[in-house]
Amino acid sequence: MATKRRRAESWDDSPTSPVRSDIWFEDGNIIVQAEDTQFRVYKGPLCKSSEVLKTAVDNMGDSKGVDGCPLLFLSDSPTDLGHVFRALFDPWSNPDSVPLPFEVVAAFLRLGRKYDMKPMYSRALARVTSVFPTSVEEFTACVPTKLFVFADPPNAQRLEIVVDTILLARELTLPSLLPSALWYASVNLEAFANRRATSLSEIDRQGIILGGNGARSAYAEYLFDWLDESAVPSPNCIAPKSCCARKMKYSLKLWRPPGSKVRLSWHASAEKGLCTPCITLGKKHHSEGRKRFWKELPSFFNLPSWDELLALAVE
Repeated sequence: MATKRRRAESWDDSPTSPVRSDIWFEDGNIIVQAEDTQFRVYKGPLCKSSEVLKTAVDNMGDSKGVDGCPLLFLSDSPTDLGHVFRALFDPWSNPDSVPLPFEVVAAFLRLGRKYDMKPMYSRALARVTSVFPTSVEEFTACVPTKLFVFADPPNAQRLEIVVDTILLARELTLPSLLPSALWYASVNLEAFANRRATSLSEIDRQGIILGGNGARSAYAEYLFDWLDESAVPSPNCIAPKSCCARKMKYSLKLWRPPGSKVRLSWHASAEKGLCTPCITLGKKHHSEGRKRFWKELPSFFNLPSWDELLALAVE
């Protein structure tokens, strides 16, 4: 006797039953599933947030999937989708004025772009760009909240954030984030070597090491050439002996190791012990040098110019 064909598996018979996320509104009218995680949300706000998602919902028709709600499958990470849904349906959970974990900002960038959620994407990009800017003015701006853009770790220069930013810039084609991120890594080589370097591509690992050498030398030369009397004499100096001694002392301090600080702003400590004409000369050369250094920064890591990097970004 022929064996009866086994009926198609029902939802409850599936090998891996879906789990409810913590984003589950009992009066929600659509269920979204990513991998094995379900979210019960509201169709109206969901469609309003994204024309891409609206089209996907419209194409579902009137089918009833779970608990009388249509079931929309998405191919995204449940973690990323959860961050985005919290922002959509509980906006107070992620206000712009407070630090956010990097993975939340990354989710806003990934899905904000994928689903054309422009406000979410723009705010997330502005948050990352405030730490890894494209202009020397932004980099040197004194913004007290700059180090509190990301909630974990609280210090935006921690190598975890730098590595994650490099990976995200490559993933989402945001190359304008790379010069300052690669430079951060290059001036923290010891910490970088002990952390997540293996997750980066060989090109970026080599760029951090080799490009960082050139960047550090240029940083010291362009911004502090005025400390070398043989290179930049100060004819108007009114205290040659004391100024030369001070410049020598300051130069030696900077070269332990050379150009090791990610710092482009003028510091008042550089003026200590110098006469007024030497201070004026130093500020002038420092200002010109930082602009030159920033303009050339991408080239040290074999990247195109700033203008090209900005043009390459995928919107």
